[in-house]
Amino acid sequence: MDDQTGELARDIEVVNRALASTRVHLAALARAEDALELRRPTHSPLLTLVEQAEKAAARVTRYLRALSPTSTSDVNRNRECS
Repeated sequence: MDDQTGELARDIEVVNRALASTRVHLAALARAEDALELRRPTHSPLLTLVEQAEKAAARVTRYLRALSPTSTSDVNRNRECS
């Protein structure tokens, strides 16, 4: 189970990096589109969704890392924050 937790943590970190990259690209595309149409920056619901997914993935990563046997200090730190 502990090996599986570590593997899942690594997998979710890959997802988190992909979301971070997607967020950067979406923000750049939105700014470019706004500039082409000479309008003020607009709100992007897709960008908001990606940002929320990125935060959720980061929380899952922290949780899985806390469960990992190699990070007992993280577990204690998370318990203190709760």
